[in-house]
Amino acid sequence: MLAGLVAFAAATLCAGADAQTEQPAEVAPPPPEVTSEAAQPAAAPPVTVEPVKPTAEELGAMDVCEEMQNESAPTTIERVRRRLSITACASSAWLDGLFGDQMMYEDYRQTYGTVSAGALWDDYEGFDPRLRFRIRLQLPQWDESISAFAGRVGEEDYISDIEDDFDALPTRQFGDLEDDSVLVGLGYSNPKRTGNDFDASVGVRLDLPLDPYARARYEIIREFAEHYVFSARETIFWQNSEGFGSTTRFHLDRALSDRFLVRWANLGKFTEETTGLEWYSQVTLFQSVGERMGLAWQAQIEGATDNEVQITRTSVRLIMRRRFESFEWLFLELRGGVGWPRERLDEEREMSPELGIALEMQFGQRRERWYR
Repeated sequence: MLAGLVAFAAATLCAGADAQTEQPAEVAPPPPEVTSEAAQPAAAPPVTVEPVKPTAEELGAMDVCEEMQNESAPTTIERVRRRLSITACASSAWLDGLFGDQMMYEDYRQTYGTVSAGALWDDYEGFDPRLRFRIRLQLPQWDESISAFAGRVGEEDYISDIEDDFDALPTRQFGDLEDDSVLVGLGYSNPKRTGNDFDASVGVRLDLPLDPYARARYEIIREFAEHYVFSARETIFWQNSEGFGSTTRFHLDRALSDRFLVRWANLGKFTEETTGLEWYSQVTLFQSVGERMGLAWQAQIEGATDNEVQITRTSVRLIMRRRFESFEWLFLELRGGVGWPRERLDEEREMSPELGIALEMQFGQRRERWYR
């Protein structure tokens, strides 16, 4: 806006005069001088220029995923989890970008995984430290039913599908705990489970020499008599180093109350490398203790049909999983138990105590668990 100009004041002063005597008129004083500031218009207010934000296409996948990860991370462990979530999202974006140029970052945020560290000891087998991770990458441009997998897991247990309900500290099935291996692969599964579900995966063990594998599974789940759930699953698998094999398993669940559920699990595994049929039968009572803790009371018997000792181990154990109050994605797992192993005729079946401890961190989309 322009300031108003200063008005010029002009006054004519007349002195009193005799009608007969004429006095000369006084000269009016000059108008006041206009200053240069008043003559100039007022300065316009400064214009704020908003910085131009780069688009998702101009940013790298890691930068976009980092912007989307808006959770605060004041502690070291929260920063570690945040970095894992960002890396998982960016990995999904990079891999999915091989199949198209339409980035779907909201889908990539659904990538989830776990990292766990712990150790298991028993008097018969000794001490076994465990460092494991699993990550499931989303590939929406390819197909919502396709995902990629990477993990450090028990190789034979994962491929043959004999893993139990606890990832952080696996239960010893059929003798020694195997060494963990890094596996990568692609998998197919229907994201909407129907109770008649098929899934398949192919991959490779990254240890040299490379060892490819493939597996296919079919599962049926049925509810009956109001409180019962029956499930059966058949897995056919092949691994270059082990040949063909199959695993048959079925579960029967019975809800006793809002806090208790009992599961009877049975499994049989046969491969070209095994001696007959390896099997186990297990009964687990799951107990919810408040909102953050669950207990699993477990009894198990296992064996091999063509082994010189057909029943190779009986055991009982108590497993506790507790979610930390400050970190809903961090879990402590403790276990204690006792087993009676015997694999050869010249061995005595003696009591062997077992102890275990592990921490498990979940990142990305958290999975549902029996203790929730």
